Amino acid sequence: MRWIRSLFGRKRASTTCTTDASTHEMAKEQPESPYLSDDPIRSKTQDRFGRAPFAARIAETIAKRADPSSIVIGLFGPWGDGKTSVLKMMEESLGPHQNAIAIRFNPWHFPSEEALLRGFFATLAETLGKEPGFKGRAAELLGKYGGLLSAVSVALPGVDINPGEAAKNLGEALSKVGLDELKDEIDALLLESGKRLVILIDDIDRLDRNETHAIFKLVKLSASFKYTCYVLAFDDDVVSAALGERYGAGGAEAGRAFLEKIIQVPLHLPPADRLSLREITFEGLNRALQQANISIDQSQVDKFTRPFVDGLEPKLHTPRLAKQYINALLFSLPLVKGEVNIAEFMLIEGLRLLYPRLYIAIRDEPDMFLQGEPRDIARNPLQAQPSPLDEVLAAAMPRSTAKERDIVRRRLLVPLFPRVDTMMYGPEWDKQWTAEQRLCSSRYFKRYFVYGVPEGDIADSGIDDLIASLATGDPEAQRATLNKHADRAMPRLIERLRDRAEDVDEIAALPLALAIVRNGDMLPRERGPYVMGGTFLQAAILVSQLMRQIEMAHRLDAVKTVIEAAQPLALGSECVRWLTHYPDKPEAHRVLPDDANDAVYELFAGRVRAASAEGPLFLAAAMDAPGLYWHWQRGRGKAEVEEHLRGIFEQDPASMDAFLDTYVGEGWEVASGMPVRSFLQRNSYDSIASCISAEYVMENLRERYGAELDTPEYHSDGSSARKVAHQFAAIHKAVLEQAAQPNRAEGA
Repeated sequence: MRWIRSLFGRKRASTTCTTDASTHEMAKEQPESPYLSDDPIRSKTQDRFGRAPFAARIAETIAKRADPSSIVIGLFGPWGDGKTSVLKMMEESLGPHQNAIAIRFNPWHFPSEEALLRGFFATLAETLGKEPGFKGRAAELLGKYGGLLSAVSVALPGVDINPGEAAKNLGEALSKVGLDELKDEIDALLLESGKRLVILIDDIDRLDRNETHAIFKLVKLSASFKYTCYVLAFDDDVVSAALGERYGAGGAEAGRAFLEKIIQVPLHLPPADRLSLREITFEGLNRALQQANISIDQSQVDKFTRPFVDGLEPKLHTPRLAKQYINALLFSLPLVKGEVNIAEFMLIEGLRLLYPRLYIAIRDEPDMFLQGEPRDIARNPLQAQPSPLDEVLAAAMPRSTAKERDIVRRRLLVPLFPRVDTMMYGPEWDKQWTAEQRLCSSRYFKRYFVYGVPEGDIADSGIDDLIASLATGDPEAQRATLNKHADRAMPRLIERLRDRAEDVDEIAALPLALAIVRNGDMLPRERGPYVMGGTFLQAAILVSQLMRQIEMAHRLDAVKTVIEAAQPLALGSECVRWLTHYPDKPEAHRVLPDDANDAVYELFAGRVRAASAEGPLFLAAAMDAPGLYWHWQRGRGKAEVEEHLRGIFEQDPASMDAFLDTYVGEGWEVASGMPVRSFLQRNSYDSIASCISAEYVMENLRERYGAELDTPEYHSDGSSARKVAHQFAAIHKAVLEQAAQPNRAEGA
């Protein structure tokens, strides 16, 4: 993936890559190592940000300083920006200077203030004890000094040191125990040796408040040694806030005022070069993609780079953040391989790391990003009133300026979610976005947040194998394959097969269609106010798509094979509807020529007739019975259906109620969404009349319900069967009246 680095980066002679706040040498990481470490660099040869001269200059000014007095240098920089690496390079630059002794002190190792003081001087004693010019005398003096100083310090519990009173109290205490004499001996020893101590203290900003107070108390008490230099590395904002809680008037400004009394040379770490950070990040992305065995083409590169540079890079301002981003992708890319648009996944992962609140808003409010804002309230740059999306951005990015939020919206969100722009993207775009596995596709959106294929979904990586298995397996093997996706995954499977139907070749089309229709009992029958056909409908459309893959000369035979195999009959009924043609059906959806319709209807009617011989369909098929009766009369004529039904009703007149009940629709309460029984409608009356004489039905109802049906009430009381009887009678009466007055408007 060297193209991605060369696209916006700049080439360097070195091929190593930093991976954290201190630019760890990525090229030397073991290939099997899953994540990048947080270690600092070890040498200025690994410097990727041009900070080696900065570190060398600090070292030089310390080593060549003629003034014997102590000095405290502050090295300021945010977390993860590489302060430790600069200290390492300083230490390296001090090496050639024989008069400088670099001593690292880690304040994290000590549980109390007393231990901190003792530990500090023990560290000095241990280091100087190894120097020929000091030998044992330095260790003895420093150990004794540290012990006395810690004793005095802990003898003053609850006394806060401040620039005023502290000097008086501690001065009196120290004079009583001979600390001044010990200090003078140590100063003389340093003068005699010709050495200068350079004490490096790092990570002060990671200490808690009390520990931060303690380390600066230590520096205040011990910084009076001659020929001594302290280099303190920390985030000045964090430390100022911690110190300000105790000293002065409180707050960060009070903390800064205290720091000014301690630190004589305040230095800010030069910011990481943007192009270098970009190069390091892109090298890390290359590594993550290679470890996941993912290749992306130039179009994916283009899709990633510009939103990254414009929308993410301004927030990716430290090496540590770059490392965290790379580690996130090292973890997640193998999980989503083949299941999402990789370029967009890398962008949304960057957004998760750098804009966590915005990431959560996108995850929890997908409609706003997938569908865009309603056009009547969409953002208008000329209006002062913010749009709903502007409000989401303001809440998710409270520390950003309006300009920064606008850049994130236009340069990052719009490429990911085109509908948040002012342009209109109609539903025709959804098919393309789905084919590209994009984040803005409702079918793929959730995958970007669950790191894989959600429950009830079908993996893209396995869809080809699944199609091949269904197309080549015998009926038993096909059912076993489909059974793996039963229940919740079946709707998504049908949807995925529909997406791929146009790519199925003619040889596989029929076996695949048969695999679906033979196992219709596995398809869920969804119910609800917003369900329009559900999975049965989608399966029938899939079958029609597959049939169109077969040459016209062989297509009718293939359709007949499908109709003969479809189970249950309700699925066959839906398939017939999509396989036949009618005037209102788009020509692009045509499967057969018009003259083939009768053959299809007749074939399926024969199957319905055969099923009816086993028992009344209105009992066996329930709500599916009206459709089956319609197809029977369409394929074999009304007379045959009516004869069959009359035979049933002559033997059992009361079964008419069960027959009519199948024609009563189902409604849904608006508030609760619960199903409620609907009413017999005029279209249902017409469907009944297409199968059996309406007058015959009325005679049956009158014989059982009596004269009350002479004055029917459409909204009546009583049992469900009585209500339906009244509704049928009321519609029948209206039909007769309308027939008697042919000039009356039908709507009346």
